[in-house]
Amino acid sequence: MESGNEEKITIAEEVIRLMYAPVIDVHWVTVKQLAYLEPTLVEVVACMIGDLLNDALRETVDTVGVPEPAAKAMLFGHVQVALANGLRGDNPFSDACLIAMDYGREKLVKDDWKSIFNDDELDYVLKQMLHLDHIHR
Repeated sequence: MESGNEEKITIAEEVIRLMYAPVIDVHWVTVKQLAYLEPTLVEVVACMIGDLLNDALRETVDTVGVPEPAAKAMLFGHVQVALANGLRGDNPFSDACLIAMDYGREKLVKDDWKSIFNDDELDYVLKQMLHLDHIHR
């Protein structure tokens, strides 16, 4: 892509859209930026949070005893609102919700969680995922 050859870029974008459908927009990033997008942003954070949501749902149903359809309806509806509010700023969270969020962050998230965006941590997770002994930069 660095060649600036528009024909090659157009062909590459078509292939990307077909291979990874449904892709609407193709974004050009460096290899390192792509590594921070996946695995760090997507798998380390987003997929882990999705799995954590499922664990919390199971606890609500299996341990607390809330009927599963009620727990799923509440969780699924509120996840949509939480994502819209948190990621797009569609509507501010209520003051009470912000207090609950602070409690959740204190209980669930380590203070140093942003260290996953350090190069050494990226190398570590890539080595684990790909079963490598070392990473060459």
